Amino acid sequence: MTDLIALSHRALIALSGPDWGKFLNGQTTIDVETIFDAVAAGENKPLYYGAFLTPQGKLSADVFICPRDSDTVWIDVDAGVRDELFTRLNMFKLRAKVTLSKPEAQVYASVSEGLPDPRAPGLYRAYGTFEATGDLTTYTEYRLTQGVAEPGLDFPKDYLYPIDINMDLIEAIDFKKGCFVGQETTSRMKRRGTIKNRLIPLSHTGAFAFGSEVLLGERRAGEILASANGKSLALMRLDRLDGDLTCESDPVRLAVPDRLTPHLKAAET
Repeated sequence: MTDLIALSHRALIALSGPDWGKFLNGQTTIDVETIFDAVAAGENKPLYYGAFLTPQGKLSADVFICPRDSDTVWIDVDAGVRDELFTRLNMFKLRAKVTLSKPEAQVYASVSEGLPDPRAPGLYRAYGTFEATGDLTTYTEYRLTQGVAEPGLDFPKDYLYPIDINMDLIEAIDFKKGCFVGQETTSRMKRRGTIKNRLIPLSHTGAFAFGSEVLLGERRAGEILASANGKSLALMRLDRLDGDLTCESDPVRLAVPDRLTPHLKAAET
C-alpha cells in the first residue's frame, strides 16, 4: 500500500470465542449477530461501522467492526476510550464465551486502497504494522469534504447523538434488531421525526475553532466541530440552512456531498 496514514488516535480491541456476535449485539448500534452469521457463511464484508452509546443515547465511541474469522473480531475504536471500553466489555461479558485482548496492530487510513470505509466512498482502512507514508492532513481534509466525523478527535465523547453525525443514513444504526444500550432515545428521535440537527460540511476561507458559532443573520444556526484549510464540519440546525451564513463574521457556504443531499432534504420535511 502506497499512501498509508497512521491514525494514532485509534486503537484495537480483539474479542475471541464463539459468542462474540451474540455478546456484542446487545452493546452496539448494529446487528452483530447477523455479521457473525455472515462470517460463518463466508459472506461478510471486511468492515462494518457502528457505535457504543451511553444509556441516554449519546455517542460513547464510534467503532469499526472488523471480523478476522468466525472466532475473532477486532474493534477499531478511539484510543482515548479503548481502556474504558475494554473494562466495560469485560464487566458485561458474564458467562459469554469470549476473551478480550489488545492487539499490537496499528490502525491506518488511506484515500486510495485498503478495506473500504463504510462511511464514504474514497476512504479506506488497514490494520497491521506498516510504514506510514501518507499525510494525515490529506485524510483529514478529504473526510471533511465527505461529511465524515471522527468522534473523540473532532468532538468529545458523550457530546452528540449518533443521528447528529448521520449514522442513521449509512446503516450504522439498526432500528429493527432489538435492544441495545441507548436504543430508546435513538429510536424515539427517528420514529417521532425530532431530528433537528445534522452534520454538514461547510466551505470558507481559513479555519475555525471547535465550538465557533455559525450564524444565519443574528440567529445561531450551528457550531463548528472540525475545521482545516477552508473546510469544516458543523452541526447545523435544519431549519436554518437557507440564507447567508457566517462564522466569526466570515461567510461560509454549505458543501453537502451529493450522496447526503437527498437525506438531508428528507430529514427537513
